[in-house]
Amino acid sequence: MTNQSEDVQEFERRSGTYEKGFFQWLFFDRIHRNAVRAVPAGLQPVSILDIGCGTGRLLRAAAKRWPTARLTGADPAEGMVREARRLTPMAEFHVSLAEELVLPDGYADLVFSTASFHHWQDQQQGIRQVARVLRPGGLFVLVDIVMPLGIGKIHPHGRQTSPAKVRWMFAQAGLEVQRQRRVMGGFVLVTVGERKT
Repeated sequence: MTNQSEDVQEFERRSGTYEKGFFQWLFFDRIHRNAVRAVPAGLQPVSILDIGCGTGRLLRAAAKRWPTARLTGADPAEGMVREARRLTPMAEFHVSLAEELVLPDGYADLVFSTASFHHWQDQQQGIRQVARVLRPGGLFVLVDIVMPLGIGKIHPHGRQTSPAKVRWMFAQAGLEVQRQRRVMGGFVLVTVGERKT
């Protein structure tokens, strides 16, 4: 398992070519579609936050569905944020860890995190930060890799977790899980939680 500093440095190195990689359309676009589909049809968020936003790709997809929403991204890699600002000029971006969001309480109606959760050093603290920046009634859509049948214990990439542990962490942070399901052959977990108070 790598530490957070090594993770950030790796994404810094890849930031200039990240958007053009074949993995974007092969993998991440599918993850983003699953994230956007997980949001109830009637929800019209005023403010959307993407944590671990990379080059802003998910926010560009969100802008198509919710064209009037205020878009914000946070990512710890300065190079990724630089590319996101260039490619997604209609959004605001911050260089920030999930565990140290610089946004005010109740900032967002809808928070996404897609395929970045396994990189968070302190997942519980990151979820607490999500709950803090969500307004009451707001939703957190967490989409991340899960390794089935114990493969996560031997896989070196990031902090793997289980559906049950994700539900527990949501509850500890004051988020009520609305739904949870596996997609993409069971290797990706979608969890939707609501901040109740």
